[in-house]
Amino acid sequence: MKKKSTPRFGESRFGELPPRYKFYLNPYSEYRFTSCPICEKLMKWRKFPLMIHIDPMMLIVLNMHCRFCPDCDLLIAHQNELEAQLAAHMSEHDPSVIGNKYIVIGTMERPAWREGMRQPKLLDEMLKYIADFKEELSFTVRPAGWYPADEK
Repeated sequence: MKKKSTPRFGESRFGELPPRYKFYLNPYSEYRFTSCPICEKLMKWRKFPLMIHIDPMMLIVLNMHCRFCPDCDLLIAHQNELEAQLAAHMSEHDPSVIGNKYIVIGTMERPAWREGMRQPKLLDEMLKYIADFKEELSFTVRPAGWYPADEK
């Protein structure tokens, strides 16, 4: 497995909280990352309120099950599950944005997310409770099999 790392949004930040978690959006539906791709320990299964920007100008927070490695501070969301939840939610609220480009920006503090579910807040109020990701990681998966001895 190869790892690439890219900083998010240059120097600017979206949320006001300090950045948290390394993030990977897993595009492979057949690979679920039950072990951490960095330290190879067993990953936890946790729910995180993810802040998502959908083109053209829509913000949404989805409470999603993600894989989490507390040792590496790595959060992995599975793209097919995320897109299914986005499509289900948007079909009720704004079907015109289904299929639009999106980006996962960061996480929101759980108490603030719960409060926002009861009484929606303005963007300025929400920014106080949002933490961007430290960095966005990219992994390349190499399928299992026999390979020549000189290949790693």
